[in-house]
Amino acid sequence: FGSSMASGARHFLRLGRSPAALVAASSTLRPRALLPLALRLRAFADILLLDGTRLPCETLGRTQDLALIWGHGLGPSAPRAMTRRTCESFAMIGAAVGGCEPAEDPIEGAETSFGAVLYDTRGHGASAGWERHRDCIEQFHWRSLAVDMLAVASDHQRSLGAERERQPGALIGGYSMGASTALWAAYLCPTAVRGLVLLCVTTGWEIRAGRRGNLLASAKALEEASDPDSASVVRGAAFADLPTEEQLKAANLKMPILLMCARDDGTHPAAVVERLAAVLPSGQAVITDTSEELRSRFPGELRGWMRTHFGIAA
Repeated sequence: FGSSMASGARHFLRLGRSPAALVAASSTLRPRALLPLALRLRAFADILLLDGTRLPCETLGRTQDLALIWGHGLGPSAPRAMTRRTCESFAMIGAAVGGCEPAEDPIEGAETSFGAVLYDTRGHGASAGWERHRDCIEQFHWRSLAVDMLAVASDHQRSLGAERERQPGALIGGYSMGASTALWAAYLCPTAVRGLVLLCVTTGWEIRAGRRGNLLASAKALEEASDPDSASVVRGAAFADLPTEEQLKAANLKMPILLMCARDDGTHPAAVVERLAAVLPSGQAVITDTSEELRSRFPGELRGWMRTHFGIAA
C-alpha cells in the first residue's frame, strides 16, 4: 500500500497540487480515499474566454456521456487561495462521482455514469488574464460569471467531438457563488441548460445587505494589503445579487433543479432556498438541520436526482 500511495501522490502533484495542498487534502480525505480520487482527475487545456481570461479546468469521473459543470465558492479573504479543489464542495462532488459517501473510500468499480467538470473561476486560483481589467468589477458579478460557466460547458461539449448524437444543453451547478452563477446562467440562457444543482445558494435580495458590508470590508483590507486584484474580485462579489423572485417567476424555468442547504449555515440561509423553491416550478429543495448532515447526504441526493431526471446508474 505504501508504494501505491507514493505513486498516487506523485500523480497528484503532476496535476498541479503543491506538497502543502496534498497534505491539506489528506486531512479531510482518508489516505485510501485520496488515491482513487486523484487518479480520476484529468486536466485539460485552459478555457480561453473572449476577453483573454484563461480558466484552468479538469474533469472528475466519467464525463463522456453526462457531465456536471461545477462552480466553486468565493474566497472572500484570499481569492487566489480558493480553487476548484480547495473549495469545501470538492469532497462532496468527489464522493458523488465516486459512488460513495464522503467518509467512505471511492472504489474504481463503483463510479456512477456521470462526471464533473471543475474549473477555477475568474479572479480565483490560477485563473489569469482578467487582471488587466481589474477596474471593471462587473466581471465578477454572478451574471458575468454565468457567461464564463456556459463557455466552459460549451468547450467541454466540443472537446467530446461530434461522433455521437447528444442531447442539447448542459447540466450545471455549484456551491455558494458557484450556485448563484449557475442560477444566473439558467435565467439568462434557459435553452442552454438541461438541469441545475444549487448547493448552498448565497444570500440574496434584502437578506444580502449584511453580507455586502462584510465583503466590502474584506475588499478594503485586501487593498490596504497591496492586493488590488483580489480587492476588485471581492468588491465585485459584494455588489452581485440573485435575479429577483419576480424575474425568476416570470422566467418559468422548466429544467429540473436540485437545491440543498443546511439550516445552521448563516452564510447560506435556508430562507433563500425556500423562496427560490417557491418560484422555480421544477425545484426540489432538500434542507438539512446541520452542515454535517448536508455533507453526508449531498452525494446520495445528487445521485438519486440524477437517476430520476437523467437515467444515470446509481
